Amino acid sequence: MTRSAAYYDGFPRKLSRVALSHLCVAVCGIFLSLVAESSRAAEWSFEPSVGLRTEYNTNVQLTPDPHPAAWGMILTPDVKFSGATEALTVTGGLNLGFTRYLHQPQFNIDSYDLSLRSSYKTERDVLNFDLDAIRDATVVSELATTGVVLAYSPRNQFTVTPSWSRALTEATSINASYGYTNVNYHATSGTSPIGYQEQVASVGMQTKLDEGKVLNLAAYYDRYETPPPQTLENTFGVHGGYDHAFSETLHGTLLVGWRWTQSTLSSQTSICDGPIINGICSGMIIETTTVQKQNNSGLTLNANLEKQSETDTVRGEISQEIYPSGAGSLVQTQRVAVKWNKQWSPMLSSNIDGAAYRIQYIGGAVTSSSNSRYYSFNSSLSWRFRESLKLDVGYTYSRNKYDSAPVAANANVLYLMLSYAWPKLSVSR
Repeated sequence: MTRSAAYYDGFPRKLSRVALSHLCVAVCGIFLSLVAESSRAAEWSFEPSVGLRTEYNTNVQLTPDPHPAAWGMILTPDVKFSGATEALTVTGGLNLGFTRYLHQPQFNIDSYDLSLRSSYKTERDVLNFDLDAIRDATVVSELATTGVVLAYSPRNQFTVTPSWSRALTEATSINASYGYTNVNYHATSGTSPIGYQEQVASVGMQTKLDEGKVLNLAAYYDRYETPPPQTLENTFGVHGGYDHAFSETLHGTLLVGWRWTQSTLSSQTSICDGPIINGICSGMIIETTTVQKQNNSGLTLNANLEKQSETDTVRGEISQEIYPSGAGSLVQTQRVAVKWNKQWSPMLSSNIDGAAYRIQYIGGAVTSSSNSRYYSFNSSLSWRFRESLKLDVGYTYSRNKYDSAPVAANANVLYLMLSYAWPKLSVSR
């Protein structure tokens, strides 16, 4: 899909891709100079690994239409790195993926996930700089986050998030952050996902009541926009949170708020400036823009509770949030999820998790007939032959049902994955 470089007219004003790239280079340059200055006493570590997965997928696209099953192979080289000085901490990683399906080349994709997390501390201030560059298919991370099933298409996402916090007292601090995300899609035949930009700015305060209790309050602004014909959705919100460690093994968080969203839909219309004779315009045809506005508000919620023991970890989550999507609109996703990890022995472990999503489009850019429900279930068994070699076998089930469609889409995936991790490499200087 072709994107305009100058259609954005909001905050920051007329931010083109070139200007953005220059800004990112400048920010990265400042960050790297801090790294270089602090690296004299740094300790760096690298953890390389590689995995080979084979899978049988009955419905790669998760479509209710007739579809073929597919056998696939996925090669995933990976490296994680970290470094630290007295003031600076850097962690990150690069994961590559090479996916090939037998007799189904339309599903082949080369993917990557580059992440960087950095934190620079002074006596009272903490500066963070996070960066993510991701290329994957729409049915991977975007589906897991939003629950929205888009046509199978490669997706490129770039996100940069600088933030700052300052300690006012030993227990209280203020914080501010800004996040910029750019997403575009390499649409394949018969697909039409819509690229977008999202910007999120927030300010807040956090107070530590005691060793296991933390209160926080924040206000935020979210701007989501797509290329012409343009969808522009501005969201203003506030939320308050409570983080409580009930004991060494039981921990919970609660984040509740309210948001207000204004959606502006712009479209081009042709008008004949003159008489129409026999269906033919005898005057000039003028292009004009029509604008529709719609307001929407709602509760935001994110709550989780986690219980740990020597061999088990059980976690439950419930949330209602808005997310950007490649459908050309924000979506409100209600999600309930549970997860259970069990360590049966030093060599054998298992994982079971499931989630249910309720997806509603807001703003009028997408009709309510596209609202849907999505369900996922995953179970896996891991056998570690030795410290560096592991075998995973698992099963995944997915189901998607549109409110207006009589038939649901179902997918079953059986997979086997062999992973090898090299010993950690450490370098001090």
